[in-house]
Amino acid sequence: MLRNLISFVMCFFIYNYSVAQKSFIGIAKYKMTVIGSSDTKTDSMKIIFGVDKIKTIFYLPANDNSGKIMEKAYIDDFTTNTSIDIDQNGLTFTVSPMNLSEGYTFSNTNKFDAVISNLCLIYKADSMKFDRNKLSKVECLASIDYGFTKVKNYFFYGVQPIVIDNRIVLNFTTTQKDGLKPFVNLYDLKKMDDTESYFSLWGLKQK
Repeated sequence: MLRNLISFVMCFFIYNYSVAQKSFIGIAKYKMTVIGSSDTKTDSMKIIFGVDKIKTIFYLPANDNSGKIMEKAYIDDFTTNTSIDIDQNGLTFTVSPMNLSEGYTFSNTNKFDAVISNLCLIYKADSMKFDRNKLSKVECLASIDYGFTKVKNYFFYGVQPIVIDNRIVLNFTTTQKDGLKPFVNLYDLKKMDDTESYFSLWGLKQK
């Protein structure tokens, strides 16, 4: 009985703290890989959180054998509900309506885990709403301490969860039927006073 009461008080405290907190402004860095794959390459992703915008940058190996890293950058503006696709090589950008779809329907399990000492709530996707011929489990870890209040749920391009229940996602893992586990995991988090310079389009031309 006492243990249940303590658990209830902790959950109540964490929920209210999370709701009352301000939006995180800063940079989160993630590694992207596949557990169990013979291909050991690791891609990376950087997400810049602003007041009302999120910029996602992917660093991917080039398709040839040059050893160069390709950079793809996108800005989603939640004030105008528009997405900006940036071509760094061509110094251009295009603007289109934001993809507001949600790839999965996540539910809070009220269980806890941590990513590099950051306490998180575990969210699991509704198995009735994803392809069970390909996937057996989909879950993510959403931060207790770091939130983004501009939007409740945000999936990059409608697929990858970045914000769930106004909480920033620090880990996203899918378990495939073949046993492979593609996952995205936070490895660095830096809080900043201002990130507006990261959203500048100076020097770029709109297509």
